[in-house]
Amino acid sequence: MTNFQQRKAIGDAHERYVAEQLTERGWEVDFWGQGQLSRAFQCAIRKTDSSIRWFPDLIAAEAKDLVLID
Repeated sequence: MTNFQQRKAIGDAHERYVAEQLTERGWEVDFWGQGQLSRAFQCAIRKTDSSIRWFPDLIAAEAKDLVLID
């Protein structure tokens, strides 16, 4: 079984791949979500039931289309 850091590295690589693929197709892509926040915010968010906890990992826009990717 892999540890969290190994799984996170795989997930991060996949997010970069998805972002690259969308960019190649003309989308503007930004990384978003808890991973962009400071450690203190990440720890606080884990303890809340707020919908902020479920922010997507990527946000992409193309013309008037907007997608949130988790």
